Amino acid sequence: MSNNSSKAKYWQAIAYNENLLDGWQDVIAEKFQVPFVYCIHDKDKDKSGNARKIHTHIIIAFKNTTTENTALSVFKTIEKQGFSAFPNDRIEMVRDIGNAYMYLIHDTEDSRKKGKYQYPKNERVCGNNFDIGCYEQISQADKVKMIDELACEIYKNNFSNFLDFDMYVRTNYGMEYKALIISYSGYFERLTKGCYQRKIAESMHNVPGNEKTT
Repeated sequence: MSNNSSKAKYWQAIAYNENLLDGWQDVIAEKFQVPFVYCIHDKDKDKSGNARKIHTHIIIAFKNTTTENTALSVFKTIEKQGFSAFPNDRIEMVRDIGNAYMYLIHDTEDSRKKGKYQYPKNERVCGNNFDIGCYEQISQADKVKMIDELACEIYKNNFSNFLDFDMYVRTNYGMEYKALIISYSGYFERLTKGCYQRKIAESMHNVPGNEKTT
């Protein structure tokens, strides 16, 4: 589970159907109010070959990056009152939307190697204009917003080296942000270097005898 300050545009969770609202499939679009896609897993088996409890994999998509707490509040709108459909309120940021979308039906190389049941594509249900094609493509306008968001993180956290900044993004943002760091590493390195130089200048200013006189 990511920490509560994590931000991402796409979030995923596993819900146990017995603790979801009765008729949740009929009201999920109205409850969520954001694009979503889900697949009910009713044929999964454990390592011993026994049937696993019926559960549903769900992905929700926001227009902008959103905190874990906000995303969790959306998921819980289809939870039966007094019950926990999402154990320990566990949700995860989606680091690769394409892979997560395919995993809903176990259509991934890893799933096939593990012999997981392959769900038909038509059992993957989309709603509120969920569009995987659009989500896999980042517009130039979105890139500018995302780059600015990462730059603000450098200013806010006063990152003075690129390593700390890179690790922070890996922990708190989705894979689409990591791709931007790779593409615009020079820009972000200059920002972190600027923070470092500012720290040096401030420390020199605070050395006794270096204060400016008036």
